[in-house]
Amino acid sequence: MNISQNCLDLIKKWEGFRSEAYLDPVGIPTIGYGTIRYPDGRKVGLGDTISEQVAEAFLLQDCEKFAQGVTDALSTAINQNQFDALVSFTYNLGIGAFETSTLRRKINARKFDEAAEEFDRWVYATVNGVKKKLEGLVKRRRDERMLFEKIGGEKPPIKLEDSPQDSVTWLEGYRDGDQTVIVAWNKDQVVEILALESNFKQDFIYLLQQYPNAKNFHLAPANKNIPNGTRISVAGQQNTIQKVNNPPVLNLPLLVRGMNDVNASGNDIKELQQRLQDLGYYSGELDGDFGKLTDLAVKDFQKDYFGANEADGKVGPITWKKLWGDTQLVTPGEDNTLEIPGKHYLKLTKTSRKDRYGCYVLHLDYFKNGKLKDRLEVCSGQSNKQFFRTGLQSVSGSFEPLPEGKWYINDIRWAPGGGKDIYNRAIMGDGIGPVTVPVDYKTPDSTRRSAIEIHIDWNRNRGLPGTAGCVGVYNIADYKRLVDWLRDTDPRDLYVDWNLGTCPTP
Repeated sequence: MNISQNCLDLIKKWEGFRSEAYLDPVGIPTIGYGTIRYPDGRKVGLGDTISEQVAEAFLLQDCEKFAQGVTDALSTAINQNQFDALVSFTYNLGIGAFETSTLRRKINARKFDEAAEEFDRWVYATVNGVKKKLEGLVKRRRDERMLFEKIGGEKPPIKLEDSPQDSVTWLEGYRDGDQTVIVAWNKDQVVEILALESNFKQDFIYLLQQYPNAKNFHLAPANKNIPNGTRISVAGQQNTIQKVNNPPVLNLPLLVRGMNDVNASGNDIKELQQRLQDLGYYSGELDGDFGKLTDLAVKDFQKDYFGANEADGKVGPITWKKLWGDTQLVTPGEDNTLEIPGKHYLKLTKTSRKDRYGCYVLHLDYFKNGKLKDRLEVCSGQSNKQFFRTGLQSVSGSFEPLPEGKWYINDIRWAPGGGKDIYNRAIMGDGIGPVTVPVDYKTPDSTRRSAIEIHIDWNRNRGLPGTAGCVGVYNIADYKRLVDWLRDTDPRDLYVDWNLGTCPTP
């Protein structure tokens, strides 16, 4: 069975939403609506932040696991209200408590009146080594019992599609020239074929983490052919750094730890800090002092783009040039459409590449006067929910990318306490970041998706990549580029085209 909205609402009522991680009564870091582990298995850490939309999606995914546990523990049929009540019960107390409980035994014996009375027994918790009756648990058990005994008022079950990654049971590695190819198998069936763009160890580790149910990894024999099928290219550690026009010049031959702009007679270090901050590597003060934080940020950047062996923390011409980009995502003459004065819009499309976390790389394009002007690489949704759907097909709380169709672009919204063009200090309390652009679905038909925004993938470098369906811009540098587009011509139309045939023509 699957839970309904009644179950989600009941859990949300008693867990309460917390945007910042906190310690629960027994000292476990918790976030959102009681989440203690993220979908990829990592534990919540103090300092983590989350949006309410993402928290509800995490809750739904957590509930799927508890729903399966309740289903496996029962040998008799129950109704939707009873099932929702039991999932709320196990979400709070754990599936193990339910499996060994008299509550479960009475349900399996179809003694439902006696089973309902068992809820009232589970109102104690151990606090500082002492078992105490908690008023909050008394009230929660009361609500769960009321739902368990309720006749009528059921809501339809929520069923989300299982991800291909969850179906993978083992992985197999191949070498194709200088490239590493990973084949993901469900027993003897190929699920997907991935080609790594880099040979960095960390990229390989990230890829393995995307298959939680894969028990084994095997190296294929040298004479074994790679199975036929479409290969999905997987980007390495580094995101694309777009070339900046007229970047600042490095005035000194080398920048190293211990230097500062005062004794260097320039602004090289402050410009270095600003650029590292925009790319998501530096979180310290822009003080022009090449100290420990700047040194660590430089090394992290060098590891991503040159490898660990080249990460010495010294900034010379090669590192400086890479910081300011060497890739042009849009080249002059690439767009051969006719110029149409006043036709300004954004368009979002899907590529055949994934980023290192498993989200498809998307192209967010800026059209000015009907012609392609600029492009960003972005993401949407969670890595294990990369299903691209139409507006009518897309389900709220699904973790999937925003649906295909035409959207309206609202005004830029800056974080309270920050303000216009403040990117480094004020952070939205829900983890979205310092700035966001809400978008509203317009056509065709309708969608159940809401609260969709274009924001920085703020938690990407904090171990929480992806979004709950919003458009995630990889870093501050790219978001500044987006803000420039919006201020340039004030485009209001966003066309999301997943090649499903429902996106209107711009």
